[in-house]
Amino acid sequence: MNLLHKIPVTPIGNLQEELKNAIPLSIAIGHDNDVFVLLMEEQPPLINDRFPATITEEPYNYHVIHLKDGQKTVIELPGETWNYHFVQPIDEDHILLVGARSYYHSAENIEENARVYDRNGRLVRSFCLGDGIMHVHVTKNQEIWTGYFDEGTCGNYGWDEPIGSSGLVGWDAEGNKLDSLEGDTTYYIFECLALNSNPDDDIYFFFSIEGMVGIRKDEASSYYELDDLDFTSFAVNRDKMVVHHRREGSILMELERRGNRYETVRKLELIKPDGTPVIPLEVSNRENQLLFLDGNELYLYKAGYAD
Repeated sequence: MNLLHKIPVTPIGNLQEELKNAIPLSIAIGHDNDVFVLLMEEQPPLINDRFPATITEEPYNYHVIHLKDGQKTVIELPGETWNYHFVQPIDEDHILLVGARSYYHSAENIEENARVYDRNGRLVRSFCLGDGIMHVHVTKNQEIWTGYFDEGTCGNYGWDEPIGSSGLVGWDAEGNKLDSLEGDTTYYIFECLALNSNPDDDIYFFFSIEGMVGIRKDEASSYYELDDLDFTSFAVNRDKMVVHHRREGSILMELERRGNRYETVRKLELIKPDGTPVIPLEVSNRENQLLFLDGNELYLYKAGYAD
């Protein structure tokens, strides 16, 4: 492997004012060179200091910051009792907010943890995407893909037959199920650790226990081995991937597909104007792009373009 390759980057946005009285929950790359940031004023307490509530006892105020062409707009969501964790764009006029957890009380009472809002903060529709959601990714053709962690695949919060049992599920923009890995028995997707798509809307997913990458296209999957890596975000550029390696802090790993595996070819490090590396608090991805929140600043890296 080559020596560490350092790449200079400059911030694309600053959230200093917004973060004075708010906590970042999720960041997302839009479909049109834009960025979304989900903020809330106060973190809801955990149940027994361990589990997130699906619906909170007290109302909380959320804000979604939209950055596009150097301009910021804010979608206000005051007095919410749903415990949200993810934001994704649906189209030019709507955003999707999703809570990681959903409780199954009965067949007639299933919590709808996915909610679509317009740009005025008005609720348009809601539906259930299941419990134990680890990743949400909306493609440019408005397909919603959800990857699940172990409680979503094995069942908890009242789910004897969890929606996310296959580890990966695809939905349309109305919340109707389109695809899943239920019929694919090649591997058991215990946890979907990372999720992305390419410009053709092929779905890429990284999963445990095998630690492999799957590519889902036309309801069929191909699988590829890779080195021992630990990541939850990655960019896709043709036969290459750039992953954010969680165990190495600021380090990115560039991988190239060779036969039936992805091989690590070099290490990358993004360097800020002050000479220090980008140390992300939050990371998100879309196609060939990685988005980082470092302190108050947002940085965008496009795999294959800036290096």
